[in-house]
Amino acid sequence: MVETRVSFSYLMKRLLVSIFIIWALLTLLFLMLKAMPGGIEAAYFSPEMTEEQWAALRERYGLDQPLWRQYIMWMSSYAVLDFGYSTQAPEPVMSIIWNRLPRTLVLFLTAFLLQYTVGIIIGIYFGWFRGSLLDRSGFVGGLTLYSIPFFWIAWMLLLVFSHGRWGVDWFPRGGMTERFVSDFTAFALFTDVVWHLILPAGSLMIVGWAGAMLVMRTTMQEVVHAPYIETARAKGLPPSTVKYKHAARNALIPVATQGIVGIAFAIDGSVIVETVFSWPGIGELLVDAILTNDFPVALAAFFWLGVLIVLLRFLTDIVYTYLDPRIKFGESS
Repeated sequence: MVETRVSFSYLMKRLLVSIFIIWALLTLLFLMLKAMPGGIEAAYFSPEMTEEQWAALRERYGLDQPLWRQYIMWMSSYAVLDFGYSTQAPEPVMSIIWNRLPRTLVLFLTAFLLQYTVGIIIGIYFGWFRGSLLDRSGFVGGLTLYSIPFFWIAWMLLLVFSHGRWGVDWFPRGGMTERFVSDFTAFALFTDVVWHLILPAGSLMIVGWAGAMLVMRTTMQEVVHAPYIETARAKGLPPSTVKYKHAARNALIPVATQGIVGIAFAIDGSVIVETVFSWPGIGELLVDAILTNDFPVALAAFFWLGVLIVLLRFLTDIVYTYLDPRIKFGESS
């Protein structure tokens, strides 16, 4: 029988924790809804509403019921992905979210993969040549970039590469595809999306890669003189084999842990970057819904961003427990 590398007991406990976090998020959103001036009925109120329409609205949201029953109705509706209707558009909130969610995933996953690929590769190099001028300057530069807000980087990229202030107008200023064009071939659509994706994903990557680099650099410095590394060198293995197969592989576990934290950091940045570049994802939808008091859409967008963070953290846990099957829930390796 082949022994699995995945700790299923750990993952089951993490799954229960994820469910608990989603429940806590829903409870918080319900309390936020009740704390809003006028409640949800204020968002739908119109002087033109008849008594029958007003009664139907109160019945739809259980506003004529006790608070505990409203809470149960809220949890039940969100459990089946029934978020009601937008106050700004005559369509269900879920259809609006479903239209935006893939676009956010395209931006986030592209930026996340880029920043961790770049961060890990550079971190391996800096950690292997620790103490060198390149290592010290790269560490300071990465730490500086990590402290810069996403929106500032996004604005600078727009200024330099899109507005032609210095004679450069290479990339589009916003959107996901070319405006006023609806007839795309599959290849043309793909290339157009990639072209519009470069600056938004680039602004996320420029800040985010430093997190992975800083952790990878530190762990590489810890293993570079470990006994098994000295043994590999003594065997006459090529330096690249020692660096990547023996040192970097064992240094990846803390980077996976940092990736769990980096997910929320990257999604938070995606919300800001979507607004700057008019990327039609959940982040831009959330900002627009708040500005227009579209509470059903805003709360649903908050919920989906939270679910996205929890889901991606759980997937990262799977990678983490695969890299180090010795881990136990709530304990150190």
